Amino acid sequence: MDIATSFSVLTNSHDAIIEAINKLDEKIAPPSLLLLYFSEDYDYGILQLILTKHYPNTPFLACTSCQGFMTENGYIKGQGIALWAINDIVGAYGTSIVSSNNTVFNIARQAILKAINNSGRIGEAPALILLHATPGNEEEVIRGIEDVVGKNIAIVGGSAADNNVEGKWQIFNQEQQTQQGVGIAVFYPNCEISFSFHSGYAASTYSAIATKVRGRELIELDHQPAANIYQKWIKQKFKANSSIIHESSLNPLGRLVGTIHDLPYFKLAHPLMVTQTNGLKMFASIIEGERLYFMTGTDERLITRAGRVITATNGIKLDPIGGLTIYCAGCMLKVQQRMNEVALFVNIAMHNKPFVCPFTFGEQGQFVTGENAHGNLMISAVVFHRD
Repeated sequence: MDIATSFSVLTNSHDAIIEAINKLDEKIAPPSLLLLYFSEDYDYGILQLILTKHYPNTPFLACTSCQGFMTENGYIKGQGIALWAINDIVGAYGTSIVSSNNTVFNIARQAILKAINNSGRIGEAPALILLHATPGNEEEVIRGIEDVVGKNIAIVGGSAADNNVEGKWQIFNQEQQTQQGVGIAVFYPNCEISFSFHSGYAASTYSAIATKVRGRELIELDHQPAANIYQKWIKQKFKANSSIIHESSLNPLGRLVGTIHDLPYFKLAHPLMVTQTNGLKMFASIIEGERLYFMTGTDERLITRAGRVITATNGIKLDPIGGLTIYCAGCMLKVQQRMNEVALFVNIAMHNKPFVCPFTFGEQGQFVTGENAHGNLMISAVVFHRD
């Protein structure tokens, strides 16, 4: 069993994917599964056509990434495409893209059933589910997947991203492409796998109850306009209907998930903007009645945390073959000038084995308690390792 990556920064879509394929073919036999991460600048129709032609028997899943990606070769800034491949003649893999006018819950159910069917392991739960949905309603997507396979199967993934939150994201596989839907890859690998899902933030002394919520708009905290409370906590004033992504990237709102050795851990929600009615538009759904904690982070934590999350999978103590890492685009943009350091920490944790890491607009992972969740400003990782 082998894992390999390649990438290209050529600007022409045809030339870039051909270069990446040629580099990959030098490293690995025909893949059992292929993942593609690319910036919004490329013609996804060309990428899909060439991948399907070159790898007619290989399922693949492709997803846009915000302003670059990481591999074991380092941080690639701006425009580029990256390929991640696994060759596993004993294992089984399948992908699917589903986009329809059905409910998100039912779309997710269809997507996981179709991916399992495409893997040839009908009726058998996968060891790992990789999720790349377009942004919005990720909590419902997870609920739909778990309705089919149960809550014990790890879901790792990230929401498709573009460069400037303009809706230019895209997902596709060998059968379909969409800007609004659910993409899934299922893994039945012939190896051990382990995962981790964390943030690099700590709770402050400030907290409040979400007393009014509408979808992903947090309207009130402790019966007061949510933006008023948040602005007091962060000690900044914001204009309505303008992005506060950068300003809030070190101060998301956290929901307590549980404790490990008496230490609390959280899933995060990233404020996107102040609404006209002084609410907060979020990148994750808030449940009315939840206590929300004002979280604090630092550049140093964001830089070192990715490596620590990979180490926390425990699989790294064995013999890693390679891995996947999901790193929040908001975190990346906050420390973009030091992303080479982030890549170095990930490389050390991965023992310099092949990995790929897109920058996403929402992260999915499994906490140590076994709960699959969607959050923001998070880091999710999976390591494949030999027995």
